Amino acid sequence: MRMALAAFAALSAAVAGVGCSAATHPAPHASHHASPQPRQVTIAQARRVITAFLPRYKPELPLSYSPALARSLTTGAELQAQLFFHGRSGPSMTRVTGETYLVPHLAEYPRWFLAAIAVRAGSSPGYAVDYFFVMVQTAASAPWKAAMAPYLYDPGWRLLHYLARVVARDAQGYAAVPSAGQDLAVAPSAMPATYARYLNTRRSPPGTAFARGFDTTGYIRLNRRTAHGAGRYGWRFIDHQGPASLPVYALALKPSGAALFFATTDTSSWVATSSAAAMPARPSRTEANYVPPPQLFRDRVQFGAVRAGTRFTSTAVDQVLSIVPPAGPYRIYVPLNSGAATNVARAH
Repeated sequence: MRMALAAFAALSAAVAGVGCSAATHPAPHASHHASPQPRQVTIAQARRVITAFLPRYKPELPLSYSPALARSLTTGAELQAQLFFHGRSGPSMTRVTGETYLVPHLAEYPRWFLAAIAVRAGSSPGYAVDYFFVMVQTAASAPWKAAMAPYLYDPGWRLLHYLARVVARDAQGYAAVPSAGQDLAVAPSAMPATYARYLNTRRSPPGTAFARGFDTTGYIRLNRRTAHGAGRYGWRFIDHQGPASLPVYALALKPSGAALFFATTDTSSWVATSSAAAMPARPSRTEANYVPPPQLFRDRVQFGAVRAGTRFTSTAVDQVLSIVPPAGPYRIYVPLNSGAATNVARAH
């Protein structure tokens, strides 16, 4: 989970410099099965949903964890993370300091809204954290659940304030979603595969480019450094991204473009080149960058002697926010990539 805070000025300028209007349409991920037409969720109702949800999410879920409780509160990418970490994925919430509700007009189920919550985490004064809850309801009788909950340690809650400022809204304050005919640099449904392909190949999609940042060029640079350094400790490091088979949630920006919340899968592997590969139970700060992380593997798989070819694999779900411009000479920004492990394995 990394973020290019220095890119905010350029990001804001890029969004402000493009020029066509955004309109609403049914969410691109909406289901087509027969279902009663939903009433529009009001902003006041969204606020009540979150008021009831937050105490159950933190602290009830980590303190009273059960798979059933996790499934009653979360779904999709967020459920995967909470099941693996037994309800402890994500930072604590000591105090809520701000809330923004981005509620789109939706004509059918599933319906959803985004709650951007500014919190303090940890002991006083604590850390400033942005939480972005994509809350989903699949049917009239179904509970609201968090399908995504990416978070960011963000002094001043700058990303939250930026998103609240640039999302297009109507006169009643409801958020717009991209129109069916809006010509974006990348279609919302294609964004997970496009971003994963970029991280794997280091190549931007034709006709546009990813902006420099911690979760684009920085991510690639970190993987290169890890792969190079792992060899000194007897390991070969491999990282591969892929699109997750999960919905994409899109909000229109003013005057154009879209903010997309989506998920990718991230598979990281450490392969021992010999039986002498380093396996420190308490790695030094330098070693920790290059060897299989004991905090992930030690209590879940055999964490001991290895031989050439022994492979430790961690699978994660990355919850991503991207700012996608209209087609043209503009760049795609990725200000947030919040990853959490969902599975680990050892082979040999």
